[in-house]
Amino acid sequence: MLKKALSVTLMMGLIFTTACSSGGANTPASTSKDSGNAKPAQPAEAKPEAKPEPKKGKFIFWDKSEYVKDYNDFQKERVAQFSKEFNVDVEYVAIPPADVKTKLLAAVEAGNPPDLLLADDFVAKQFVGNNQLMDVSDILKQFDFREDSKKYAFAIEGLFEVPVYHSPNVMYVRKDKLEEKKLAPPKTWEDVKNVAKAINDPKNNFYGLGFQLGGGGDSDGRINNLIRSFGTDIVNKEGKVTINTPEAVEAIKFDASFFAENLSPQGGITGDDAFNNNLWLAGQAGIVLNSSSIYAAMKKDKPELLEKTLIMPWPAGPKRQFGSGGGTVFIMFNKAKNTEAAKQYIKYFFDKAYYGKLLEKLNGLAGPVLNGLENTEFWQRPENKSWFDATRNIVPLGDPGPPDARASQAVSENILSKGVQKIVVNKIDPQKALDEMEKEFKKIYEKK
Repeated sequence: MLKKALSVTLMMGLIFTTACSSGGANTPASTSKDSGNAKPAQPAEAKPEAKPEPKKGKFIFWDKSEYVKDYNDFQKERVAQFSKEFNVDVEYVAIPPADVKTKLLAAVEAGNPPDLLLADDFVAKQFVGNNQLMDVSDILKQFDFREDSKKYAFAIEGLFEVPVYHSPNVMYVRKDKLEEKKLAPPKTWEDVKNVAKAINDPKNNFYGLGFQLGGGGDSDGRINNLIRSFGTDIVNKEGKVTINTPEAVEAIKFDASFFAENLSPQGGITGDDAFNNNLWLAGQAGIVLNSSSIYAAMKKDKPELLEKTLIMPWPAGPKRQFGSGGGTVFIMFNKAKNTEAAKQYIKYFFDKAYYGKLLEKLNGLAGPVLNGLENTEFWQRPENKSWFDATRNIVPLGDPGPPDARASQAVSENILSKGVQKIVVNKIDPQKALDEMEKEFKKIYEKK
């Protein structure tokens, strides 16, 4: 075989050499001995320019707009690189978290969902139950995810979410205000209210608390935490609604008192998830509950405020204490037109060098879902290590109920926030407000 291959190669070489020699014998007319009969040399025919290869379809990627602007800027750069390397047209859209569900429902109903969505876990879970999402088991096997990250992927119906990052929440306290009043840092919900009263100064546009009731993850998360720390679970392990207890009545009365006693601005009654961020960064609140987006913003633009800030765990209630936070995930829809590009981008996104830098841009807002990154120089810094450790204690959405879409639906309908709003604005009896909350939860959990 080797001799045969060599002879073929030699033969081809001879053919190539002969062709080149015969071509070389046709000398230009100006050098020919019989130049008088020679025809003028013809200019070489110009070759048409090669047309660029057509793009391989269109990839539509919806991302949530983070409070930290660097995140979306960095994602845009990555998407542009992906478009160039894979020769795919990419439409990158950053959507405020409060608008994601509305836009997504409209797109799904029209049969035109994005190819890839990056959103909060509680938003994504709402699309699991009606067979709209693609199974992502194959993607989950390709990466070394932390065990506690995989909880976002799991639902009773199967595996439909690819974890992207953890978002722990903490309590921010104005250290300088505590020192002025000689107060100890608050450790319980009762402490929070007492400190807020002591430092509250509405006449000078400063409030003890920066809480809101306008719906979204922040307000419902706070009320949920209060109810559970007072001793009541919203639902039990079987998904039966268990919210209607005397302890829960006391918890929602306690939350309503923050607004009734003017410890939080009246604008907070309808404020959304950005309300507490903006109030804190304006230096107008003494205590807020939030993710590290506030920390990142202070570190970048308000270092003098950061020096006055104490970062603490969420407060304990009379009976229990819970951490807080959530996760962000990728999901893909069955009816999307370019899920292959979406899968390619997920692989591209999880390049450890890029992924690590993206998390650094978020300054602790996002904890890694992959193993091994906790050992990097960034996460070993004391100020970042505490944020990483906080990702280990996040209670899953709907805990202790089943891991399905019902908890997400309950959050998206703002049942808890609306109930407390009625106590504050409409002055309805707290027990009546709780009765209505129970009915709304049963519509979701028990179809009643």
